Amino acid sequence: MPGLVFTAPYAENIETIINPQELIDLYFYGIKITEPDGSEMPTSTLETFIKSAQQEIEKFLNIKIAVQEVKETLDFYRDDWQQWGYIKTTYPVIKPLELTGRIGDVEQVRYPPEWLSSRKTADDDLWFRNIFLVPGHNSPAAGQVVFTGALPMIGLSTNATIPNYWTVRYITGMCSAPMDLINAIGMLAAINVFHIMGDLILGAGIASQSIGIDGLSQSISTTSSATNAGYGARIIGYVETLNGKSVNDTNGLLKRLKNYYKGFTFNVF
Repeated sequence: MPGLVFTAPYAENIETIINPQELIDLYFYGIKITEPDGSEMPTSTLETFIKSAQQEIEKFLNIKIAVQEVKETLDFYRDDWQQWGYIKTTYPVIKPLELTGRIGDVEQVRYPPEWLSSRKTADDDLWFRNIFLVPGHNSPAAGQVVFTGALPMIGLSTNATIPNYWTVRYITGMCSAPMDLINAIGMLAAINVFHIMGDLILGAGIASQSIGIDGLSQSISTTSSATNAGYGARIIGYVETLNGKSVNDTNGLLKRLKNYYKGFTFNVF
């Protein structure tokens, strides 16, 4: 039965990969997120910490978690272009949308979107940070490239590098967020909440409190102090899970995420 397939790129998606209730269920199990008078922490506060943690992870791994459209300008490197025929991008590419070459404000060349492709890693889990050109730029079919502007492509044969030559648009992000990223974001957000909740147990910096009425007294002690939070043990546990138990510990979650999602970064000088 015949059918139609539509591709609709969109530019913005600000949703977080974990909501406040999931954060409470997963990282505050057995702990009430309430003030001494019984009022609950506002949902907006939890959302702010989640968004902040998600942005930190995105910057640390140089990725975008929400599926979105990205537009950026990239430098041209003649040797890489002639030998490999691909454009290295900032973020992993799910689907390329545009590849044009510009010298200044003058467009020099525009490649058909049908020629642009992206690829996944061998485990079919991650997308490469490249836009591949199919067919190659030096193939017989390259005559179909649309040349515009004055003296198109002259810079490609005379300059080894052209700053800000390529303009690319592509779709990046994750259709389904991996659990290891969700775990890292959840723990980062929870640490900020635990700092606030620790101060609400008895008050900021108060380690113990005594109450006396008609000769009866009751004392309450916590782990709070001028330098320690009320939920310090839980905070330390999350920090060690994220960073490892020492500076040289390679088993920290953030180091493993960086090795897997970001990998090695090469720069051309």
